[in-house]
Amino acid sequence: MDGRIHKVLAEHGIGSRREVENWIREGRVKVNGVPAVIGQRIGAADRIRVDGRDISRRLAGRQPLRVIVYHKPGGEILRQRKGDNRTSVEARLPGLRSGRWLPVNALGFTEDGLLILANDGSLATALSRCAHDLPVEYRVRVLRPRNTDVWPEIPQALDLDGKAVAFSAVEPIESGSINTWFRVAANRTLPRGAIAQLFDDAGLKTSRTMLVGWGPVSLPRDLPRGRHRELEGKELDALLALAGRRKDAAPTAGKKKAHRSQRDSKRRATARRNAGR
Repeated sequence: MDGRIHKVLAEHGIGSRREVENWIREGRVKVNGVPAVIGQRIGAADRIRVDGRDISRRLAGRQPLRVIVYHKPGGEILRQRKGDNRTSVEARLPGLRSGRWLPVNALGFTEDGLLILANDGSLATALSRCAHDLPVEYRVRVLRPRNTDVWPEIPQALDLDGKAVAFSAVEPIESGSINTWFRVAANRTLPRGAIAQLFDDAGLKTSRTMLVGWGPVSLPRDLPRGRHRELEGKELDALLALAGRRKDAAPTAGKKKAHRSQRDSKRRATARRNAGR
């Protein structure tokens, strides 16, 4: 535990860097009984409290990096607050030894589909910085036009609050008697309300919008709503690469010490051989 306070707390999943900075401004974080300041460096000997709770022991250890995908139903909030009885995503996630799950991508209360979460705040922060330039893909359920089988033309661009929004694909993929599912994709994250506006401008109504792809990660087809799964393999590697991270951690202090001891032993043996010549 050595570094700037907002970075250390984020890396241990206490909160994102932005959240920690806000807590510091509000006086909720103390170091050795004194309110912390943004950018302050902390070490192993410091006692850190957040909202009066001592988290020093949490910061002394480091849990392995975990990233999960969660199939979020519409109508779930991320975390339950006092007096709010709505179902929360957090209540459905696996427990952590310390810290909490932090969202990697944004998914609103009414939105459905792929939600990626990590137990590492610095990873979540790094990915949020490049989120706007990542491709996204949705499945959109659209009500069929009444009394006609002719679908209106759906454009692949629109003006939303004075900003141009472009789509890379808008195509029907599955049709029923009442609804038709569309594949909607874009080369970068879409602003909230863009998909509903796209179909509304064509005189069509959407009944469900589900995020199925965010950057290199896809929502597993067999993952039920309200369930989660550990992210592994190529998708995890690609996600970490976006953040400039590697899955394998740096060598532990014990390994480094062992490596130094081996080098020292070789040096001493070489010195003895040279001395005997």
